[in-house]
Amino acid sequence: MKKSIITIGIIAILGYVGSSWYTGNIIKNNIDKKIEQITQKIDNDQDLFNIMIEYSDYQQSIFSTKLHLTVKLASKSLLIDDTKTLFNDDITIHHGPFPITALSEWKFTPQMAWMKYAMSETLSPELWQLAGNQPFITANIGMNYQEDLSIKLANKALNLVNSDSDKNTEIWRFIGGSLEVSDGDINIEFNKDLSQLYAHVNIDKFIYKNDKDFSKPQVTLQKFNLSAYPNSDKTGIHYNLNADKMAFGTHNHYTEPHITFDNLKYQGDIFHKTGAIIPNDHTEIGKITFIINASSESVPDDQKLIINNLTVDQENTFTPTNNTIDGLLKANAESLLLGLPNLGSVSLDLSYQNIPVSMLFNRFDNTDFDDEQTLLNPKISLNKFNFRNTMGEVNANAFVTLSGIRSRLERFMVDIDNIDSLKLNVDAPFNVLAYTVAQLKNPNKEALTPEEIEKENLSIKSIIKDEFSKILLFTFEKNNIEGLYSEVDYAKDKQEVKLNGQTLQKSDFLQKILKNN
Repeated sequence: MKKSIITIGIIAILGYVGSSWYTGNIIKNNIDKKIEQITQKIDNDQDLFNIMIEYSDYQQSIFSTKLHLTVKLASKSLLIDDTKTLFNDDITIHHGPFPITALSEWKFTPQMAWMKYAMSETLSPELWQLAGNQPFITANIGMNYQEDLSIKLANKALNLVNSDSDKNTEIWRFIGGSLEVSDGDINIEFNKDLSQLYAHVNIDKFIYKNDKDFSKPQVTLQKFNLSAYPNSDKTGIHYNLNADKMAFGTHNHYTEPHITFDNLKYQGDIFHKTGAIIPNDHTEIGKITFIINASSESVPDDQKLIINNLTVDQENTFTPTNNTIDGLLKANAESLLLGLPNLGSVSLDLSYQNIPVSMLFNRFDNTDFDDEQTLLNPKISLNKFNFRNTMGEVNANAFVTLSGIRSRLERFMVDIDNIDSLKLNVDAPFNVLAYTVAQLKNPNKEALTPEEIEKENLSIKSIIKDEFSKILLFTFEKNNIEGLYSEVDYAKDKQEVKLNGQTLQKSDFLQKILKNN
């Protein structure tokens, strides 16, 4: 009995040793191919930089492989000659099927390879010291025998102070500025074709300032949290993004625009079908602050555009047979402020059917749809546009159905022959428009005088009547209230057209419209 147990134990040990050595050979035989695939994928998916991954000093043993890995980035722009080294350190790859390092991370499923990494002091003595004499970054990266990847990264808090002495450090030269970041962690798991993705990112604080301007951070994140996982029917990825604050700024020779999002909640689904990625999402933002020129510490209120309590909903359904989508877009902003006055509230409700993907989401469309002569019948409906201020409301709705050659419609080449039906209603009283214009011209005044409003009213009337008087679709009075108005009901298969309360023969309507436009 004891001999049998010993024999079984010896066989098991030899079997594990053999499996580990065999796995090491698999890694060695495929490492060049994998690096080539990763490099090609990263280079093809963006236009900013090329990535270079190189290894040396490859040493394979039974249970692990040691090598030196270097990762560099080079700009794709011919005008920028800059190569930065992202990684340059020794790593150890532990062979499967059950690496001890994977088991220590509670990973009990068979793993082909597992890498446990801690940034060394020799790689960057500065980062080592700033992180409290410990590794700034630690990582666990695993790959199972189906080539599913598991990545876990963690960083220590870092505060690179804004001082002249810091500009001579290696870190400063690499990032081009200062950085303040809290402890953070990133966990990602995904399969070979990226159809199954699990991710979680958590950062309490991230503040970056470049070396050109320290008056405003270029990037600010506070209480940032991102999670992603397959949706219920496994057709795409569901994601959630929450942040107490997100702010982004930029710098050029003329202006320094800066935008801040407070209390951001963003969730939705990205569907992977026939190469197209179609977003569905819901967004809530407590406050958006947009500053055109943030070059100074104190920006006057009249240079800030503030949007309060914005919600946006977007839903899309993809039809792979003809590469079109049906969907809707709804948005609502509780108030818009420029300086002291509240300009008003805005809401939008838009829906569409049978729209080519490239017309709305061109950057997502990777499909190969060759039949450009296919006939399409898209429908677009502006169910509601509403702007409300103290003086009243501006309302508009429209519905249009089109037909024509796909390639023509994708280039937005639409004329009267493409329009199968059109319904249009516009109600824009001059006094509502004039009040908003007066507010824009007097952003530091909380209350406007009747004279200021009347001045803009006369100006609005003159400009709109001059611009729209030759367009027969519009009139300038309704129910004894002056403004810009339109009511149109047109259908290609009907002989009569309703235009601003009148009934016209279609031939007369087309003659007047085409003659004057």
